[in-house]
Amino acid sequence: MIMQQNTNFIHTDAKLKKRFSLLVWNLHKENQTKAFQKQFHSLVQNYQTDIFLFQEVKYPKKSDFIFKNYSYALAHNIETKKSRFGVLTATQCSFVLAQPLLSSKKELGFLTHKSYLLTQHTIDKETKLTILNLHAINFVNSKTFAHELQEIQKKLLQLKGPLIVAGDFNSWSHKRNKLLISFQNALGLQKLTIQNEKKIKHFLSHKLDHIYYRGIKAKQALAIDTKNISDHNPLYATFELPS
Repeated sequence: MIMQQNTNFIHTDAKLKKRFSLLVWNLHKENQTKAFQKQFHSLVQNYQTDIFLFQEVKYPKKSDFIFKNYSYALAHNIETKKSRFGVLTATQCSFVLAQPLLSSKKELGFLTHKSYLLTQHTIDKETKLTILNLHAINFVNSKTFAHELQEIQKKLLQLKGPLIVAGDFNSWSHKRNKLLISFQNALGLQKLTIQNEKKIKHFLSHKLDHIYYRGIKAKQALAIDTKNISDHNPLYATFELPS
């Protein structure tokens, strides 16, 4: 399913560098708080980041938005009178594509869909980086989880070139992790090994946040302790296009 989005494209001609950095973080709807803003300022000072992939972002309809100085696209799955909530990709480079998507099924059959965001960013005349910012469906059985992964897989199989799939996969069981391995293999992805992996959000001894990639070289990857701003810690990675 395709749905509406909020965008702020203020970097119209800026290309992504051949060596670039990525930060992936489930914000648990905390991004408009003063504590988060202080932590975020510290993060960007210490970890230069070209692309942010956020899940569970709170997007206020009327008040100031913390990421207003970035180019961004939001794919929301929840809306109230004051705010929208969903996944957001933010950069200081231009977007070639920003396509919001919704899961075909709802969590528990009657609550909400999950939102995903497919974006593309120019590296040079011949190369575009495709990114899927994902918050995987939860509170469903393995069959439904597998169905949603297969729908995403079908869409990504149509795309060639460098690819990153990252976010909160809600991979809290052996069955879900086996399904992720099949998804990874079908798309020719590598799973990024993260330093300080004990700091990655776990549930039932399974890590929930992951970064998968292809067509680029991974240089560094670590989980950063953010002192309980969210119930997840951010994952930070640097990549480089092969020469």
